[in-house]
Amino acid sequence: MKKRIAVLAPIMIATSIFTNGLSAQGPIDGFFSTKGKASISLSYLSGNYDEFYVGGQEVSPVPAHNEIDQTIYSIYATYAITDNITVIGSLPYIKKEGNGSADPINGTTEQSDFQDISAFLKWAPYIKELANGTMTYIVALGGSIPLNYEPSGILSLGSGAPGLDGKLGLQYKSNTGFFAMIIGGYGLRGKSDNNFNIGTGDKFDAPDVVNAVLKIGYTGKNFYLDAFLDSQTSLNGVDIMGPGFAGNFPETIVNYSKLGGNLYIPITNFIGASIGGGTIIDGRNIGKNTYYNGGITLNL
Repeated sequence: MKKRIAVLAPIMIATSIFTNGLSAQGPIDGFFSTKGKASISLSYLSGNYDEFYVGGQEVSPVPAHNEIDQTIYSIYATYAITDNITVIGSLPYIKKEGNGSADPINGTTEQSDFQDISAFLKWAPYIKELANGTMTYIVALGGSIPLNYEPSGILSLGSGAPGLDGKLGLQYKSNTGFFAMIIGGYGLRGKSDNNFNIGTGDKFDAPDVVNAVLKIGYTGKNFYLDAFLDSQTSLNGVDIMGPGFAGNFPETIVNYSKLGGNLYIPITNFIGASIGGGTIIDGRNIGKNTYYNGGITLNL
């Protein structure tokens, strides 16, 4: 019942004002390749927003910058250690540019650099064969390490805090190719450097998060298609302009609900192409971003 299909996931999509809550639908699903198979995906993403949530209130335009454009180039790789264990790695390069005044924290109108390098181990401990399909149980554990970018300010590329994430999920796939997946997780976040001595302390405490993804779609010989709802809730932190906020952006609550979808088409057995997009439909301390992405996947 195993069918291998390489799917380009829009990994680490930057959607927040200051990119403190970097997330995406995520690198985890219920599809597994056969032992020894590998893939490398290269993707391009373009996003833009001029509205954002200060706390839970939607306002426009973005303070100081008015409007923010962002571009992300990502490399995403997978390797099947066994038929039901896959290792996943990703690295994004992010560019953010404001169309107004300079960032009030670090004095810039543009930031660009590599963001967080991340890796996950995905495991299917049990695959149940059903009369009309299969049910795959999913367990995943992974983490991220921030690289040398500036974490403070509206245009920062990330929170600058290391992360450790665990996920559990289920995916049903029918014999005709239709599938549905639900997966939830908990993310521990570490400390970020207070480079500009904002507020108190030499480190910021980035909020821990819980997240969930619901996905439905179709996978077959000629194409893969999905639609997803992705959500995140911070378990602590402060609101922008709320009590305890003193420009300490890495400590800010970042909640969101995001809708999107992806289409992947294999061109040959070796290479395939993907397109997709998404939009923030609700949030807290996050840019109301709409993005579009495309990429190629090499199946090794």
